[in-house]
Amino acid sequence: MKYFYLTLATLLTTACTAQNEITDALGNGYMFRPDKLFTPAQDAVSDGYWDKPNGLNGEHVIVVDTRLQQAKYYIGGRQVGLSDISSGRAGHGTPRGTFSIIAKDIDHKSSSYGSIVDAAGNTLVSEYTVGNPIPAGGRYKGAEMNFGMQITRGGIWMHEGIVTSAPESHGCIRLPRKMAKIFFENTPIGSKVIIK
Repeated sequence: MKYFYLTLATLLTTACTAQNEITDALGNGYMFRPDKLFTPAQDAVSDGYWDKPNGLNGEHVIVVDTRLQQAKYYIGGRQVGLSDISSGRAGHGTPRGTFSIIAKDIDHKSSSYGSIVDAAGNTLVSEYTVGNPIPAGGRYKGAEMNFGMQITRGGIWMHEGIVTSAPESHGCIRLPRKMAKIFFENTPIGSKVIIK
């Protein structure tokens, strides 16, 4: 009996610690995947799969779940792909609703966020938002958004980027390189994107 109480106390202490970590994370405006409470940025994930049978036809639909930080890809109602994502962080939320792919650009650069570099390409300001002053001798360099697929006229894109399975972007939907390339190559303009 004594062993049982000791184990129960240990379990309760562990559960309280985990709950505090979740509460702290939510207090900072972040909603993490239930199975990934914390993933450091340097440990970016590349989770995903693609399994499209030959000859499969039908409507292309991408369903983005910002709570689970995942994107599911459907063709003709059949799920053929899955990717971890990073959506918009607090203050830069990814819009919810039904959209469609309105443009594609394999080597798109951001017109809003990037860095300031000098004539030799050395970084002067690593995180820059358009509209802020540019230091003398510097020029704006838009952040790379390779395999970009535009979702809104307001500048929300789905593209390659660092993915931690937590909200990290300025509103865009980041995919790991492998999955961004696959989604880009298989998604016609006009395809539906549902963000929830």
